[in-house]
Amino acid sequence: MIAKLKRVVVLALVAATAVTASVPVPAHAQAGVQDRINAALRQWMYANGVGDAGLAVMRDNELVGSYGYNQISAETPANVASLSKAITAVCLMSLIDNGRLRFTTRLSSLPPSFRRATGPWSSRAVGDISIEQLLRHTSGITFDPTQSGLAGIPNAGSSDRILIRRALARPLATKPAGEVYNNINYAILGLVIQTITREPYESYCRRMALAPRGANGRIGPGTRAMGAFGGWEISAVDYAMFARAYDPRSRLLSPAAHNFINASASAGKPTASLGMYVVRTASGRNLFHHGNWRSTATTPNAFSAFFAMWDNGISVVVTYDRNLTDAARNALDNTLRNAAYSRA
Repeated sequence: MIAKLKRVVVLALVAATAVTASVPVPAHAQAGVQDRINAALRQWMYANGVGDAGLAVMRDNELVGSYGYNQISAETPANVASLSKAITAVCLMSLIDNGRLRFTTRLSSLPPSFRRATGPWSSRAVGDISIEQLLRHTSGITFDPTQSGLAGIPNAGSSDRILIRRALARPLATKPAGEVYNNINYAILGLVIQTITREPYESYCRRMALAPRGANGRIGPGTRAMGAFGGWEISAVDYAMFARAYDPRSRLLSPAAHNFINASASAGKPTASLGMYVVRTASGRNLFHHGNWRSTATTPNAFSAFFAMWDNGISVVVTYDRNLTDAARNALDNTLRNAAYSRA
């Protein structure tokens, strides 16, 4: 990502600079849910000092609204940080669907080139880590070298090997650790994809995860080291088109993928699944994920994104240019969800 000069956020301009893109809006969708969600986003932006943002709103898998603020529109490619994990997960599903991998595949059963690229391992227990455990963040990998801001890591697609080797050289959790979110889990999945396909991760996933769902994106030039766990650059609209796959009605993901998501879900508690968090509801399931990255020497601009798909058929994608607190991110989730369910 090319470095940009830091902009002074003028909060008074936020309410005045929303731009609705010229996308066709189906007649049945003009009931205003997209406008309620946009108004809620605008209020959240004002409260949290966010000046640049893009918003895409889907209803029943159709794009019903896209909005932009200042330097970002819903059609502007933006770094989406950890929302990249869903692209990796859907890409990986293509290998499971065609029988080249299983959820139960263990690292020790992968081709020797994978072991050479990621070793030496701290113990034989590393070889017992399965694809399912990586997807669900239950691998027992406790060290995450990405949390140091990628200090000393070159901005290159091969940096995943450096990060993975550093993590797998450390001992795994000695007791079942349950779900522990770790970027390295998805860095490993990206390398698994490369190893099995013998094709660069980016080109394979563009072809197998994005293109079949009418979306386009790339690994950002400034986030190549983040690759499979946080490097994708994609617009809010393109991400929304891709993420339609998570709605079973779209038939853009296999039954095996939806079964995996459903098996991961529990009522009232978000759990990690296929690149997303899932919560079981009385009417089905809600899916969401936040992505955020702080400014570092390697990636000098902070950026964030948010995706949610609710059980009422509404989904949203937001891209914005700040790294905020957990409280602010939770507020974004809550305010957009309330707008999506509101009948006002």
